[in-house]
Amino acid sequence: MKKFIGFLFVLMHGIRLLHAQSIEKSLQLDISTGYQQENFHWSISGNAGGQNPNVLSELKWMKVGGQQIAASANWNFYKRFVVYAGYSRQFISSGTVNDADYDADNRSNTTYNQTFNANKGNTSLWKLGAGYVIFNSRRFSLMPFVGYGESKELLRLLNRGKMFPDLNSSYTPQWKGGFFRLTSSALITNKLKFKADITYHQVSYNSNGDWNLITSFRHPVSYHHHANGYGVEAGGKLGYGITNHIAINLGAGYFTWQTGHGTDELYLSSGQVDKTQLNEVTRKGLRVSGGLSLGW
Repeated sequence: MKKFIGFLFVLMHGIRLLHAQSIEKSLQLDISTGYQQENFHWSISGNAGGQNPNVLSELKWMKVGGQQIAASANWNFYKRFVVYAGYSRQFISSGTVNDADYDADNRSNTTYNQTFNANKGNTSLWKLGAGYVIFNSRRFSLMPFVGYGESKELLRLLNRGKMFPDLNSSYTPQWKGGFFRLTSSALITNKLKFKADITYHQVSYNSNGDWNLITSFRHPVSYHHHANGYGVEAGGKLGYGITNHIAINLGAGYFTWQTGHGTDELYLSSGQVDKTQLNEVTRKGLRVSGGLSLGW
């Protein structure tokens, strides 16, 4: 019995030494809050071939921003294998959107041009994945992950001034598919650590729109967009260790999402469905945040 107790003591001491010599703990939880802002754009052509004209209508959401909250967890559950989960949500409180239509190629002969408020709505992103520890020494770590994620948005077109008091139109993008993620940490001083990550998403894009004031369109789905695309997220943060298990973080990140050509289906109240080409969808933005990291 004494030998067994002694063996357990040595084993536990060895585990403590192992974790003490690793920059990343076996279980890590991160929570943060901050600010996120983005620009979002889509356009369609006049027919399914991308012509007549090549840009018929386009929407541009500009400087759509608001508070963001986020949480993530890494668990090195067995040898070098790690599981990962992350979630973030933004509450939109500012921004505008411009709606423009054209009657000739290359955005000429403007037939409509109006700017609306876009200061309500939300965005969210969740990811689940599994990874492998390539390095996890006292000063440096490197871990690749693969998994699946989904980004959703609720973008609004709202009254600006007194022109359209009942305007409450919406656009609901959804990007979903597999991802590859790479994370790395480096120890700067005994208490200061820098962590960086980059994620590539290969996604399917779908979105419904509701133009609530246009009676010739169906409601609540006036049109549908579909395309294939990709997304890239990159970020970095500095962490300062308060104790062995708690650190405070300051970070920033950038993201860009884009589709290729796709389809636009317009649903008319008469029952007719008109199909044209979705030229592209682009989304670009940045975020800054601060928070806590807990590790064991």
